[in-house]
Amino acid sequence: MFPLPDSAPWWAVLAVAVLGIIVFGVRSFVRAVWPQTSAHRKELLQEWQRQREQERARQRKEIDNRE
Repeated sequence: MFPLPDSAPWWAVLAVAVLGIIVFGVRSFVRAVWPQTSAHRKELLQEWQRQREQERARQRKEIDNRE
């Protein structure tokens, strides 16, 4: 084997390695969970938009009721 330098910033090497593992894991998780077809993505986005609009309408109604 080759000798490892004693002056190397091992905390930085470890941080980069951990960051790489985390990024790869998150990417793999999102690819497994997120729909792969554009039709499914569109449905998911539309449902999210409907929920946001319902929440906004509920908040507007609460504000109107206070006045």
